[in-house]
Formats: sequence, C-alpha cells, structure tokens
Amino acid sequence: MKNIMQICPTFPPNIGGVGNYTKILSDYLKKRGIKSKILISDYLENKNRKQILFGKKSKNLNLLLENINSKNIILHYSGYGYASRGLCFSLVKSLEKWKQNKSDRKLITIFHEIYATGPFYRMSFWTSLLQKYLAKKLFEMSNVSIVTSKQNKLILSSFDKKRKITYTNVFSNIGELKKNKKIEERKNIAIIFGNIFQKEILYEDILLNKKKYENLLKKMSITQIIDIGPKIDISKSIFFKRINIKRIGIKSKRYISYLLKISKVGMVFYPVGQMTKSGIVAAYASHGLVIVNFCEKETSKTNEFIAGVNYLSKFSKNNIYSLQRISNECYRNYKKNALHKTASLIINNLGKK
Repeated sequence: MKNIMQICPTFPPNIGGVGNYTKILSDYLKKRGIKSKILISDYLENKNRKQILFGKKSKNLNLLLENINSKNIILHYSGYGYASRGLCFSLVKSLEKWKQNKSDRKLITIFHEIYATGPFYRMSFWTSLLQKYLAKKLFEMSNVSIVTSKQNKLILSSFDKKRKITYTNVFSNIGELKKNKKIEERKNIAIIFGNIFQKEILYEDILLNKKKYENLLKKMSITQIIDIGPKIDISKSIFFKRINIKRIGIKSKRYISYLLKISKVGMVFYPVGQMTKSGIVAAYASHGLVIVNFCEKETSKTNEFIAGVNYLSKFSKNNIYSLQRISNECYRNYKKNALHKTASLIINNLGKK
C-alpha cells in the first residue's frame, strides 16, 4: 500500500468543511490502496485521535515532515485555517524546505481558498496582498494544483497562465446515489439542510420573498418542507399556506441520505459563484434534487451553476416542467467533477512510495 501525507487545518470530529473534505478523500484513497497520514494544525482534545498535531510553529512541522519522510504531500489550503489573518508564512516556508531537500518529492495543493479581501476598514483589505503572495508561492511550488471553484481557477491562472489547474467540486459528506432517481418516483418534499447560520439566512430570504418561494414550490407540487439540522427560532410569518414545515433536528448521515433520496427539492441560499464549494449543494446534487437558490450574489460567466439549467432561481419561470432535466444535469455535473476525479488525479500524479 502506498503512503501519502495530507495536511489540513482540522479534522473530524472537529466541525469544518475542509476537514470533512480531507476525511472523505482519505477514506476513498484507502479503498484505492493509498494510506494517508494526517497532519493537522488544530484540534479538540480526543484520546482516540490518530492524527498528528503540528500547531502553528514551522519548527514542529519541519521535524514532522522529515521524520515521516513521505515523498507525497496533499496540502488542503485555506490560509485562515493555519494562521490568524490568513498569513501562514511558517507553513509555506516548511513546505518549501521539504521540497528543496529532495528532488523527487511531490506537492499536491487543493486550494479551498486563495486570499480574502474586503472594504478598507476590514483587516482582510490590508492583508490581502500578503495572502496573495503566499498563495502564489504555493502555486509555483506545487506539482499539481486543484481548485473547488472556477473563480479560483481564474485567480490562480492570473499568477501563471501556462500552469495546469484542475477544477473539481466539493464532495458530498453524506454519500451519493449510484444512479439518479426519477422525479415522479420522489415525494413532494423540499429539504432545508445546514447549520444555524446557513438556515438563518435562508429563512430571512424566505421572509423577504415569501410569495416567490410559495409560487415556485406550489408549481413543483411541494406539500411539505423538512428542516434538517440544529433547530432555530423562525417567525410564524414564514410558514406557507398548505405547505407544512417539519423540523426534525440533527440526524444520522444515513437517514439524511435517505430523506434526500426520496425528496424532490433542496433549498439553499448561497452565492451562485461559490455553489461548487458548498457541502450542502454537493449533498443535494449527489442525490439528484432540484436545487432552489434565490441568492443572486457573485454571478459570472465562470459559474458551474446556471439558473434554469441545473438549478432554479427566483427568475425561473419556464423550466418548472423540466424538473427531471434540471435534476439530471445537476447530478451529472456533480458526478463528472467530484470525488473520483480528484482521487484519480492524485493517484496518477503520485511519486514512488
């Protein structure tokens, strides 16, 4: 069995999208004959934990990289996960030293984030140039570069247009269907799924656009909304006529997968240009749900998601009777760009053990 080292900010049971992504990838690679050693920069105390902590100091990471002596590293990059203000100089310096010591070492970087920005009164405005410098340095030293959004692919391409960059989706962390299910075989259920913050912003938008949501759901014959995840207080004015909202709380991955499999619609409020980075969207897409997203932020020609083609927006009027086509396109796109694509790319680029 080949060995590989994966570096990530945190790892389950800690809560975090990048950690979940790393866990799913490592489990899949193990099935393909590749064992992962996980290095993490932070974790909650757990006596049964098998991952290795390196903290924030480059000295610790330098020693671990040399002692473990792996010729292959997968770095899950998100600057804020490794250092305050996203300025992870010690991480970049350690990896640079590791690569320089032996010529046959390979670095595969999955850029979950590249750099942050914002208005001048936020710290991200003042640190964005340094974050960009670190991302560029990592990009230049990486043998393989993977991004989880086409917008991030454009950013990396601006550093060096000749270097190859591969785009893949974020994975579903509750499994996926082997074959998409027909719309007529599904129940007239819409799903709301996510953490407290994600559900709060969705319910806020439902309150603002209640009539549009109600009309769209009724056209799809939805009679029930099932809310999965932490329960939050919602205004009574959110409730629809003749559409019941059932809140079931936190459930097992297996049961959530079952609910998605039998349901017709998945509701989310997420910037369109970032939908490929959403674990909730990935869960919906991997189960063939028709995704309803009323968020209009960050739309561009680079979007993988197109309203009326593989999801529905508040402007979707003529596509209600093409639900199977939308479901199929969303599912097909997920399968084309998801776990097996990322794993195959990694396997094909591994150096010798």
